[in-house]
Amino acid sequence: MSLFAKAAEKSAKVEKKAKSKGKVWQAGDPAADAIGKAVHELVVLSAEEKAIKAKKSLFAVQVANYAQNNLIEDYAAAGVFPETPLQVMNSDGEKVTYVVQDRSSQYKVKPEQKEALVQLLGEDAVPDLLYTEVSLKFNREVMAKPGVSEAIEKALMATIKKLQKSGVLDEDDELIEADVKEAFKPGTLSRLGIICGRDTGKMMAFLKAMGSCCVRSIKC
Repeated sequence: MSLFAKAAEKSAKVEKKAKSKGKVWQAGDPAADAIGKAVHELVVLSAEEKAIKAKKSLFAVQVANYAQNNLIEDYAAAGVFPETPLQVMNSDGEKVTYVVQDRSSQYKVKPEQKEALVQLLGEDAVPDLLYTEVSLKFNREVMAKPGVSEAIEKALMATIKKLQKSGVLDEDDELIEADVKEAFKPGTLSRLGIICGRDTGKMMAFLKAMGSCCVRSIKC
């Protein structure tokens, strides 16, 4: 019987345990018992917290949209990113901050993002916005073979040759694995006006295409 078949057979014999109903400790009347009151207050406050969070989110979206429109207009007019902090203030002097974080190089660009950029700027312009980052790591399966990791610690290249000669590793064994990530070039946000030619419509669409690579939020 193969290794996979044995594992499957063993798994089939394991009975699923009944889901535990948990343990409940009974507290007293909220009107007279401190713990009972604390439980009651926590439940009430949690409900209020959820309601406040939902209400706050609604207002934050409104202000964020207003702030983003102003950001784009100012950016297009001046050609450079406005000085921070970016704030929205009402007539009473109350202010909230509009936070814009350039995370362009941290996330992999998705195919739909790339397609949106092509539609927006043209196919020839997109390669200048992106770069390909290659991250290398050891193949865990190969490193797990007997004697491999100990030998690697002494001398990587020399060890690979010795292990191939001794038959521990085959020539087809890939000790190094590559993780290829295409991402926006660092500083993409600061060049938004140049990239989009100060076209506010294009700039708005570009930020949308960047998605999580450019985080925008309201902070009180």
